[in-house]
Amino acid sequence: MATLRGSRVIDPAGFAALAPVWADLASRAGRPSPFLSHEWFSCCWDAVQPDRRPEVVVVSEGHDPVALVPLMGWTQRLRGLPVRCLGLLEAPDSPEIDLLTVAEPRAVVAALLDHLASRSDWDLVHLQKLAATSPTLKALEELAPGRFALERLTPLVSPYLTVAGDWETFFRGRTQRFRKTVRSVQNRLERVGAVTVEEHTEVDPASPLFREVVELSRRSWKADRGVAISTMPRMLEFFGALTRCATERGWLSLWVLRLDGRAVAMEYQIRSGGVVHALRADFDAEFAALSPGSQLNHLIARALFERGGVHEYDMGPGENEYKLRWSTGTHQRVRLRLYSGRLYSRLLRALEARVLPALRALRGRAE
Repeated sequence: MATLRGSRVIDPAGFAALAPVWADLASRAGRPSPFLSHEWFSCCWDAVQPDRRPEVVVVSEGHDPVALVPLMGWTQRLRGLPVRCLGLLEAPDSPEIDLLTVAEPRAVVAALLDHLASRSDWDLVHLQKLAATSPTLKALEELAPGRFALERLTPLVSPYLTVAGDWETFFRGRTQRFRKTVRSVQNRLERVGAVTVEEHTEVDPASPLFREVVELSRRSWKADRGVAISTMPRMLEFFGALTRCATERGWLSLWVLRLDGRAVAMEYQIRSGGVVHALRADFDAEFAALSPGSQLNHLIARALFERGGVHEYDMGPGENEYKLRWSTGTHQRVRLRLYSGRLYSRLLRALEARVLPALRALRGRAE
């Protein structure tokens, strides 16, 4: 293969013009994942926070694109110091990220590293949410240390449930204590009012249902952490665009649990290729003692077993004890950090790798 080279697309019109190239590469690569599609990254591109700048690095062989690397740039503070960052383009609820390529991953990663080395507009590169089995990850860990200082951060963990066999056999295989907890949650809710569950695969972002879900997010236990749909910067726009797109593409499953008609829990899913990804789950903090989110997990899991067509339910990031009781395993999403070879970046790396650990050790001995 001839030498691969990377070039940048930084304007919205240029990004939109990549749509047919994107679709062609996805088809040739045999990777129809929603999270590698132009539609998904369109939602991310339009919803990046105001201080972030989206772009795509197009890796080409001659004039022919062979890989696409969506990125975003921003400035943040690390240990009080200003740092110019690049990272893979995402929304906060992106379950995983990877490169779309029809070329050999090592060659594409080598071209990406060459491209990064040619730029002087970054101090750190964040390569986040890569699957532990990704060829991209393997190539990065083999090739990057020869060019940049590489740091592997604590991975994100996402519990998943393998959907195989029948529901009754699966449920009997859970611990007696867990089955008792599930039934207790169900009984508590039913004593308070009528419990109903809905699944919506077509949702208009201008509909009362969508507004109801956004309002539920505002009442969620997460709201005071600033991560509600209505309070995170541009998340309302992201989920509006994604809901429209996912409805059109047949990706959407929006589950709503109601108590006497009031929405008290919801889960927003993207499904494709027999895998269901939970992007976001919320429950009304007013009803926290009744555990409506736990009951919705129960009803979703049961429905997936009973209907067929799904072999995995990815329950979303976080080692939540309740999700782990349902799960049959966990996926790791690996996070890497690259430091440029310039002096300032080397100082940041020394601060993180040597100075801070030494200070912590001294503090520990003093205590």
